[in-house]
Parts: sequence; C-alpha cells; structure tokens
Amino acid sequence: MIDVLLMYSNSNGMRFDYTYYLKEHASLLSHLLQPYGLNYICLSTGSDTASPFHAVTHLGMASLETFESAIDEIGSTFFEDIPRFTDVEPVIQVGNVVWERKMS
Repeated sequence: MIDVLLMYSNSNGMRFDYTYYLKEHASLLSHLLQPYGLNYICLSTGSDTASPFHAVTHLGMASLETFESAIDEIGSTFFEDIPRFTDVEPVIQVGNVVWERKMS
C-alpha cells in the first residue's frame, strides 16, 4: 500500500475553502479513485499559523501502479478541481507504507 500526500503550504493570504473541499472535492476524489484501489482518504490541518502546511490530504492507495494508472486516466479531473477550493498548488509526496497500526 502507498500513502499519497497532497500538502498545501501555509502562507499569508492563502485561501482554502473547507466547505467546498469536504462537500465536493473529497467526494470527487473518493468517487474517481475507488476503482483504482483507494483504501482511505483523510484531511488533516495544521495545528496553528506556524505550521508549514495549512492542510494535508492523505490518500491510501493499493499500489503505486494503480495510483499511476489513476493519474494517467482521470488525474486531470481532480487536479482541475483544486482551484475551486484553494489558490495553493499542493506539494505531492508518494510513499510506501512501511508500518501501520490501527487502534480499536
């Protein structure tokens, strides 16, 4: 499994519309990526104004190959939606999940 992070830098005057993100963009990501092995989607926010990132989206994908297929085939659809909720271009990191523990 891989964890894809879309990290939105924190800066003075930046715009991030949480209402749009939560009602529209997250649903779009979920709908588009489920056929490509989406395991989870999570949005976290910086704890204060000094945080380097205002928001970070985590996408748990089955594999790098399925994520790359998704980007090739439908990536433009969700990347074109980003300006509707923010004026920040995300920094993207793709990493292998090497350890995970779920608490009950």
